[in-house]
Amino acid sequence: MTNKEASERQEKLVANYMGWQVVSGSGARPFRPGDVQNEYYLVECKTHTKEQKNIIFHKEHWDKIQKEAISVHKYPALITDDGTQRVDATWVMLPKRVITSESISEILNLVNTSTSGNTVTYNHEAMKTLYKAGYDIDAINYILESSFGEVAILSLSEFKKFYEEQFEC
Repeated sequence: MTNKEASERQEKLVANYMGWQVVSGSGARPFRPGDVQNEYYLVECKTHTKEQKNIIFHKEHWDKIQKEAISVHKYPALITDDGTQRVDATWVMLPKRVITSESISEILNLVNTSTSGNTVTYNHEAMKTLYKAGYDIDAINYILESSFGEVAILSLSEFKKFYEEQFEC
């Protein structure tokens, strides 16, 4: 599978799962930022062509989607997965300030997490273990105050629940 094929597959998965739209041209054309959107959120999607052990968020991608979201008056979200393009292997980074739900207030210190300057890496198995452990919120929130600012990390399924609660869909 090529990078383009993997990216298109992930974008379609996210858009269909959330009930949103894939951005036409997927950020390739000027004035069409992001990969997936709805009226409130602009999303940048990142995946791999092969399955990875870790979930990785890069600061350059976070900075890019933040600027693009501001330019179109939307909330930013950075979505990444382990290369399988599956919902249960997909995670969302968003500004902690947008989380107003009491159901997503617990912050878990995640095992096997590392940050190095412009990258944050999560051990995917540790994330899945916590996710499957039956936490009420099914979410993994971790504040990265260093280079990323205050952000929250949620599973895609928890992000969908949060979004539906936030906007009463």
